[in-house]
Amino acid sequence: MSGPKVVRVVTREEIIAICHGHIAALVAAFEHWQRVGKRNEILDAEDIRLAQNRISAMGDLLAKDKFAELQKQAPLEIAFLKADMETRIERAAERAARERNEGNRRLRAANSLAKALSEKGLKAPPALSNPGSCSEEELQAAVTQGFALLAPSSLRSEITDRQRELAAKLGDGESHPTLADWLATQHPSAVEDPRLDDLERRYEELRALDPERASKLSDRVEKVSSDRSSRRSLLIDSLALDIAAERQAATDEADAFEQLRAIEARLKNIPTPASASQLAKINNLLNGSPTVVEISNMIETAALTLETIIQERAEQDRRSAILAGLSELGYELKEGMQTAWVENGRVVLKSNKRPGYGVEIGGNPNRGMQLRTVGFAASADPRDATADISAETEFCEDFSVLQAKLAASGGELLVVKALGVGTTAVKRISAVPENEISDTNARGTAPTVRRL
Repeated sequence: MSGPKVVRVVTREEIIAICHGHIAALVAAFEHWQRVGKRNEILDAEDIRLAQNRISAMGDLLAKDKFAELQKQAPLEIAFLKADMETRIERAAERAARERNEGNRRLRAANSLAKALSEKGLKAPPALSNPGSCSEEELQAAVTQGFALLAPSSLRSEITDRQRELAAKLGDGESHPTLADWLATQHPSAVEDPRLDDLERRYEELRALDPERASKLSDRVEKVSSDRSSRRSLLIDSLALDIAAERQAATDEADAFEQLRAIEARLKNIPTPASASQLAKINNLLNGSPTVVEISNMIETAALTLETIIQERAEQDRRSAILAGLSELGYELKEGMQTAWVENGRVVLKSNKRPGYGVEIGGNPNRGMQLRTVGFAASADPRDATADISAETEFCEDFSVLQAKLAASGGELLVVKALGVGTTAVKRISAVPENEISDTNARGTAPTVRRL
């Protein structure tokens, strides 16, 4: 048991607001996940439906007052969406890079075949002379024709086993070698540098995340892919660094955009003049083409506005929770006490169960409230230590009940510091000072005590 104490209240409304914040962040992450996925055609309707169901599940947890579970699950869902999109982008990038490399290999093989025909004094099919302007089907037909022209002289003693196999197929007329077959017979020097494959894959990842940023580097990627000079290694290294920088910038921008959208959603859940003003500023910013710096600055401003609004509401909710809870436990709650608490820094409630005693509440609810038993008597009157200890003990029991009530409603009443019963003398006051109860009737602004 304890006597005077410093406590901190976490109300049901405060926890619900925190949960709404988690859901808002999850929705913002989902919207980004969906936007990138649809743009790259790496999501289907079932993927989206399952993600939406998981978001709905968070709403179900909130409706069932499973606050702790929601606060645990929502961040995990956000992490899942980010990891899932990263995996999907990597797969899509690998596929795109593979297709790009295959296309480049087809062009090089066509050029190689055209050169071989020229060396034999043979006229190459038109598609081999300008392979970049032909469809894959046209190029394949030209390759087949080119192989047919080369067939009589393609068998040499020094040819490889793979080339003998191709020549045999040409000789018996059972099948025609493809462009891929031709490429497979080429000298290893024609095989791409593995670092180039990695470069093109990373470029495709950037293009999936941010097409605009990738477009600035597309010409350099093409030049590096076709470069055969001694500078190629340096060009690859330089471009790899620039792609990595753009990728990081794209990720930072996407994360900032998500954060701002989440704050925007939370502000919409708290309709006040301050939130309406901040929402208008966010809307104006997003209707333009903001930079990462501008978005970050807006996040800072909007987060400060949101925190101020939340703290103002929390202060009111905490005062209401304590006053309403004590009223239910038999302490006299009069109209205007919440306002008196704000104006005077403290308020005193008489106990209807133990005449001559009550409880004094003071301090800022957002930092820490002080609660202590008080006795109504003149300072010169003799003290009844036994009655004082009994009153403190009774309030200690009431406090435990109040803790349980707040916990049952989803809130929490935490003891930051407490002194033992009888450790200090019970504070004596002659009566509840009249100036501690605001004249709310005269003002016409009696505050509403919101019960949990």
